[in-house]
Amino acid sequence: MIGDIARILLVANATSLGWGLRGEWGHWWGATVPGALCGMSLWLAYGRSGYGWQMMAYGALLAVSLSVGGIMSYGLLVGYATAEKGRGERSPTYGCLALFLTGGLWGFFAGVGLGLLTTGTEYKAGDLAMWAVLASAGALMGYAILVRGLDLHLTPPRSDAWAAFLGAAVSTTIFFALWSKDLVVVANSALGWIGFGSGFSLGAVIHREGDRRGLGFSTWKFMEHNVGFFGGLALAVPAALHNGGPQSLDIGSSWKWAILLFQWFMFYMVITNNLDHWTADTKWLSRRIYAALQMGLILSLIPFIYLARPFVREWSGGGSSLVFVSLVFLLNIIGTAKFIHGWGDLRSRVVATFWIQFALVCLLLLLV
Repeated sequence: MIGDIARILLVANATSLGWGLRGEWGHWWGATVPGALCGMSLWLAYGRSGYGWQMMAYGALLAVSLSVGGIMSYGLLVGYATAEKGRGERSPTYGCLALFLTGGLWGFFAGVGLGLLTTGTEYKAGDLAMWAVLASAGALMGYAILVRGLDLHLTPPRSDAWAAFLGAAVSTTIFFALWSKDLVVVANSALGWIGFGSGFSLGAVIHREGDRRGLGFSTWKFMEHNVGFFGGLALAVPAALHNGGPQSLDIGSSWKWAILLFQWFMFYMVITNNLDHWTADTKWLSRRIYAALQMGLILSLIPFIYLARPFVREWSGGGSSLVFVSLVFLLNIIGTAKFIHGWGDLRSRVVATFWIQFALVCLLLLLV
């Protein structure tokens, strides 16, 4: 019983930590972090933990899936939901419902990714190409009908990418429910929507009430952690109910290289975001130093590939928990350093939350 609860909480807390860290970097590249932590923790919780390549593959694929919604705008929606002064043109109820929509779309595609990893249905390249075409067509039609045709705008004057993602979600559901009759993918996508959507809405309410009562913590950051916690919780449910656990993927040499290059790229993007902030926003670094550091990051790919060669050939996948903890530790370091130039009391509490959750994830790993 303790092990079952620990498995679910491991996925929920790892995704929660990832989404809190995502707030440091934002956008689609930041969203790769909670996706990676969610996928890796799912394998550690319900797969064969000794197979580290499987863990890394699940992390990479969930990271890509969760990053899909990264271009959607939601900042004004939080303002509506919290009834901030100057943003009262739309009601808090509207804000919460709109957050359920955008958060749900984020979680929907994460659920599709997890569904494709866990379904018993075998998809060939042609099937996935058909899905990609239908999803793209749905995105175009969704935007054309809702925005161009009906003149619906969720957060004017900001991007209406939500309409395209909603159209893609509808066409994706039609493909998997009616064409493929794959209810595993449909169920996972629905759970992803419910988890991330409700986490966003509930987090916004807590953010609003926390601000009103003057609570001494970052209620915005708490909202971000809340999104990841309920999203991870929802995605862990089908894995918890599936006695056989996640399916093993056929991982060859090309897969291994793709996984490792993705890991390099994820770290490259979040470190670059730190450098951008220190240079463009705070002027903490000069442009010359920025250029030198950026060149060093890019050139690091050469020794990375050289050092990865024996790793690809020889690593059997053992010690996967240690690999996972090491990656989370490094991401925590990068997230902690983002605002080191402007350290303050509130910032110290935000960082403390990262490290408390890191310790909790380590503890839960020992219990699964």
